[in-house]
Amino acid sequence: MNIGIKIIVWFCRILVGGLFIFSGLIKANDSLGFSYKLEEYFVEFAKIFTENGFGVLAAPMEWLEAIALPLSMFIVVLEIVLGILTITGSKMKQVSLMLLGLIIFFTCLTFASWKWELVKSCGCFGDFIPLTPFQSFIKDLILLVLIIPIVLASRKIKSVLTPIGDRLTIFSSFIVFFLFTFYAYNHLPYSDHRAYKVGNHLLQEMATQPGNPLILYKLENINNGAVTEMANYPDDYQNWKPYINPNDSSEKYFRSVDGEITIKHIKVKSTGQLNRVTDIPDELSKDWELKKEETSIFAPEIDPKIYDLTAESIEDNFTNKIDEMLNDTNFRLVLVIRNLDFFGDFNLANDGWHFKKSSEAEKYYKQFQSLYYDFKREHKVYTTVLTSENDINKIDAFKQGLKTRVKFYFCSDKELKTMIRSSPGLFLWKKDLVLGKWHYYDFPTFEEVKDDIIN
Repeated sequence: MNIGIKIIVWFCRILVGGLFIFSGLIKANDSLGFSYKLEEYFVEFAKIFTENGFGVLAAPMEWLEAIALPLSMFIVVLEIVLGILTITGSKMKQVSLMLLGLIIFFTCLTFASWKWELVKSCGCFGDFIPLTPFQSFIKDLILLVLIIPIVLASRKIKSVLTPIGDRLTIFSSFIVFFLFTFYAYNHLPYSDHRAYKVGNHLLQEMATQPGNPLILYKLENINNGAVTEMANYPDDYQNWKPYINPNDSSEKYFRSVDGEITIKHIKVKSTGQLNRVTDIPDELSKDWELKKEETSIFAPEIDPKIYDLTAESIEDNFTNKIDEMLNDTNFRLVLVIRNLDFFGDFNLANDGWHFKKSSEAEKYYKQFQSLYYDFKREHKVYTTVLTSENDINKIDAFKQGLKTRVKFYFCSDKELKTMIRSSPGLFLWKKDLVLGKWHYYDFPTFEEVKDDIIN
């Protein structure tokens, strides 16, 4: 290779390798969250195939959904290792083809997600850098372009390591980053970027953040055909109608401005109305007086990060108690249980549900109970269980089996997945402040809570 080609290939290797390592590490930090995203994709693909008469292709999607967790771990570890080997130049013939295969896989996912609106966020960089499907698709196309020179030059790329160094790098990278991924899965993500992280105030995360929104209506004057966009609906509304693009009837007649725009402030002589418009049509120039013109930056209101947090009392006709909880000034231990089956086997008989508890799982519940009993000796504290189970009889069987009287509240499974990457998982709240959160492998004692949080 001449020096120019070498520089281009080196540039591509550093950029591609660095991005693969960065992307892989972010997903390895939360492989369970990445598996949820893969499940979303596979469910949507299965639905599309079934609805369009390709049922034979839906079955593999259902199978992939079932193995989403191990698949997510494999993908993130492979992504990191390929990134490292791309930079070192190790085994580049095989590595470049795997890079190409992986980026084609991701590009197909993000294209389908953008084209058919399968998911709202692709999950490429987890919750650390949320990307829209279109942004993810463009990112993957750029990576695809950068990978092609690496593939073409792969036979001439020499490793910076010795053959033994190559083998050690491959082996040690797989082991180290598998353990990194596996540890994060069996505890909690090393770095939490979700709205429920420690230190956040949940009421703030549930609130819409103010902006300076500008909505523009595209209207057509029925008397002279003039078309413009207005910030306020005209007082002489009978002379106007929504403008529908003759080339695209699906286009909306209003839009929310997000960014910089030049606006004309006008006064309508015939009505005295003050308004803001993007253009003064010639047909209306005699009736509209231009007061001033300015360029401003507008931004819509920012949607809340938490949409669906509820605590619907299962014992009180599913009345939502979340506001009451988040305004209570006492400590609150919140146990998140997505699926009660974690704690044992349930069987439905003629006389109702029967529950046989698992001794292994029971110990985690006893740790939760011990924490509560020790806690309440020194502080006023409440216990709450949030679950996606809404069968009252099944919950009663669970409570009888574990000899507990804790109150259960319903919350959507999707929200519980977002709250904590563990089921069961434990929170400590005081009012709406998240003081702590733990995986069930790491349930603390009261002394640990007192030393690390309260004191």
